[in-house]
Amino acid sequence: MRGACLIVFAAAALAQPPGASPAYRLYEQANALFTAQKLPQCLATLDEALGLDPKLVPALTLKAKAAMGMNRFDLARQSLNQALAAEPDAWYPRFLSGFLYHLENELRLALPELERARKLNPRDPRSALYLGLTQESLGRTAEAMALYQETIRLEEAAGKAQAETLLTCARLLLLLGRLEECAQLIDRALRLEPDSRDARYERARLLLKRGDASGAAREGEHALRLAGGVAERQIRYLLVRAYQALGEEKLAARHAAALRAAEKP
Repeated sequence: MRGACLIVFAAAALAQPPGASPAYRLYEQANALFTAQKLPQCLATLDEALGLDPKLVPALTLKAKAAMGMNRFDLARQSLNQALAAEPDAWYPRFLSGFLYHLENELRLALPELERARKLNPRDPRSALYLGLTQESLGRTAEAMALYQETIRLEEAAGKAQAETLLTCARLLLLLGRLEECAQLIDRALRLEPDSRDARYERARLLLKRGDASGAAREGEHALRLAGGVAERQIRYLLVRAYQALGEEKLAARHAAALRAAEKP
């Protein structure tokens, strides 16, 4: 899922308790380094903290996050196992454990971790979202849809509606042929983020599915002018199809040529 790590890693730092230990103060320094994306320095500082207190769960959890940010999944798993050995009912390490299994495509291992995290903290939408993504990856679309809808409800209840969550649900609705519901979610996502490349692209896909090639081309060109999100090649491929449907062979050929150029080494 696009932007997933940003959402997953957005947990607030724990407040420093009165009379914090030297290990906890080092953890706080590491957290500031993590926020600044100085990941090697963050890991080094966390190793100092854990040398003083090997069972400091916030430090172990932060170490896992930093390791994931550096694609060191083996180190992340080791840190999470240590955190959960120290505090089996700590929801955030449990959630990150499921999230990491999801990243590694170990979906059947992700399921119980995410289910347990959701039970430990039912108000946090991230467990529901990644449980839904895992269920969808396993082909369980009904379960995934219910979880996406629950995620949207939780985010809205917290006053933190996310365009990306709406689009995740919209993509599944499009796959299932529930086009009107899909359109409503895309509209809501665009109200939140009018310049979302992903949302413009998803609207273009929806319009093409509905047979509105002209509208699909318009939204696809809009998406192409925006930064971030869905890959350019996906947008251009959609535009080739839209212009071919319109009989605009020159425009289709222009985007096809751009696709071929991008594929050259």
